[in-house]
Formats: sequence, C-alpha cells, structure tokens
Amino acid sequence: MRSILFVAQIAPPSELSAARRVAGFSKYLARLGYRVTVLASRVSGEGGIEGAERVVRTNDLLLTRLNWRRGHFEAFSGKGRGSYAPPSRLERVIVPDLSAATWLPFALPAAMRLAREHRFDCVITSSPPQSAHLVGLALKRRGLRWIADFRDGWTFEPQHAPWFTGAQRRTDELLERRVARRADAVIGVTRPIADDLRERLGVRAELITNGFDPEEAAAVDADGLLDPKRHSLVHTGRMAVALRSPKPLIAALRSAPGLAEQVEVVFAGPLSDEERELLSAPDLGGAVRAVGSLDRSRTLALQRAADSLLVITEGRRRSVATGKVYEYLAAARPVLVLGEETDAARIVAEAGAGFATSADDPDAIAAALRRLVESPPEPVRPEAVDGYSYPVLAKQLAELIEDVCA
Repeated sequence: MRSILFVAQIAPPSELSAARRVAGFSKYLARLGYRVTVLASRVSGEGGIEGAERVVRTNDLLLTRLNWRRGHFEAFSGKGRGSYAPPSRLERVIVPDLSAATWLPFALPAAMRLAREHRFDCVITSSPPQSAHLVGLALKRRGLRWIADFRDGWTFEPQHAPWFTGAQRRTDELLERRVARRADAVIGVTRPIADDLRERLGVRAELITNGFDPEEAAAVDADGLLDPKRHSLVHTGRMAVALRSPKPLIAALRSAPGLAEQVEVVFAGPLSDEERELLSAPDLGGAVRAVGSLDRSRTLALQRAADSLLVITEGRRRSVATGKVYEYLAAARPVLVLGEETDAARIVAEAGAGFATSADDPDAIAAALRRLVESPPEPVRPEAVDGYSYPVLAKQLAELIEDVCA
C-alpha cells in the first residue's frame, strides 16, 4: 500500500475548479489501495476530503488582514455577492507567483514535518500556483520520489501579464527548468502543455487530463433557471480571470436578426464589474441572463438541463481546456467552443460532443449559434467520454506512481 502526499493550495470543499482534481484523485486513488495525505491551504475551507486518510490545512496570508482584497477573493470563489477585481499588480512582482509569499512559508515547513513523521513513497505537487512545486523540490532533496502536475503552463502560454523586468523573467524560467528536470516525472493536463514540457525542456511528461466524477450527484432540476421557449446555451464558471471575454458572443447576438429571440445565453458563476455591465445591457432583450454563483449540485443540474453548453476561450492559447469541458462531457449536452485552435476544441471534436468556432469573430459565432438552434449535434455517447472520468484517470496516475516508485 503506497503512501502519497498530495500538495495543492486549493482543495475541497472549495468549489473552484482546481479543487475537483484533488477531489477526484484522492477519492479514486484510495479505492485503488493508496493512502493519501492532502496538504492544502485553509483558504479552501475546512473538513475532510473523501478518500484522503489525512488532510493538513496550513495558514495562508490570504486569510489575514494583510490581504486587503479579501472581498475580491470571496467573490471570485463564489462566496461573496459582489464582483471580483482584476489581478493585483503584486502578481507581477513576486516570482514565480504571489503564493510564494502568502502560502509557501506555511506549506513548506508543514510538508517537511509531514515527511519526517510519515514515510511517503511519492509526493505529487499540483500547480498553479507554480510555487507549490518548490515543496516538491525540497522533498526531492530528502529522497522522496516526486511527480510535478501542471494544470496550466508555466512559462508556456502563461495567463499572467509579462514580468516587469528581464531578471524576473529569467528567474521564472530558471525555476521552471529546475522543477521540471528534477522531478521524477511531470504531468501536463492538456496535450500542448505535455508536449511543450517534453520538447522544450527534454523531460518525461505524461498527459493526464482533468475529468469528471461519475458519482457526483446533481440537484433534481434546474429550478426554473431556463426559459423553455428558447434554446438555452449555458456557461458555468469564471471568465475574466482566465483572460476570456463574452464580448464577441454579445456582438454576435446583436448582429444576427432574429437570433436573440430564439436563444438565451445563461451565465452561472462570479462576474467582474465589466462582465456584469456587459451582460445586463437592456438592448439584448432577455437573450442573455446572469443567474449568479450556484452551489455545486445546482451547477451540475443546470448543465444537464441546458439545450447546449458553452466554452469561452481567448482563442490564442492552444493549451486551454477548462475544467468545465469535462463536466460538460458528463452532462451529455452538445458543446460549443469559442476558440477553434484550443485543446478544448480538440477534446470536444474527438468525443463527438459538439463543435468549435472562432473566439473573436461575431459573424462566425452567430453562424454557430444558428447551427445549434436549427440542427444541434446528437448527444454525446457515454462510452466516448469514459476516458475522462476520474476512476480511469486515477488508474493512469497510479501507473505513473508505480513506475516512478519502482
């Protein structure tokens, strides 16, 4: 029975998408016979995690008065009613990320203490934040086997704005190289991320995607959130934080005569001030609605009640395949991806679950919306998406753990 330490700043009960990966692997690795300890931040909340033998939650400066943006984080997490704000300028100061100052000073000593008290066979560090991998780097020096899990690219297609100085950029690149080359194996959550790590840094990189939990229950229904007289296109989750914008979609609705009377686009999740203003424009005639942040079960129910589901990307980052893509596949509803060059588009196309179009061309988006209304794709077959379920993904991770430990 292998003993695994899983290090991730965000974990359940947080409803951020990052927590779903921790939840899925903890639950299904335990069923495969692994003993899982999760090290996370208290910013995620308190309580146990299904499958985890032990959960250790450390302090985090995000929870203290030093964080003058606590209201922003609560709104971003779906706990507050307000709007979330753009990233802090401090995120362009501290390398590799702000968590190196807010969470790492607590997480690293806790990890070292756990390693002294328990005999772990392998540590898995999951990013973002990239500073989580510095915990793995330290434990590797103590002789632990180490897998670095990249949920986003690091210097490859980063989400954050460019560094202020060349020295910051070089330090960031150095840290990425050191982490990738000293880990016993690295994981890319999308094919472009894994390919980049393998080809650019010359390391062993495996593809293990995000996924869905087939046992996760939805609410009984969507509680009247959808208009039965319109074709409902539902988007769940956040947009601005990942550089996504619904502006081209809104422009498509405005430019296509008659389309706004046939379609309703429903947004469920936290919004920025700009998004809130954009989606509430009076000239849209009810074609766009925001229903706010929903709890997990109601979000899943809304996805399954929709006529079709929407993925918005910025279109320029090939590595994008948001966590909602896999939930959408499980919902078995047709999926429209705005961003035809992204990995999300590839995944949806290969599963036969929908189609993709331009992320920024209103005319192309309007044509895709008409196609959804007039000739929607057939619902995805369950067997086409089984490979993205966490029971299957946990087996892939278990094989990698065994190989690394051997």
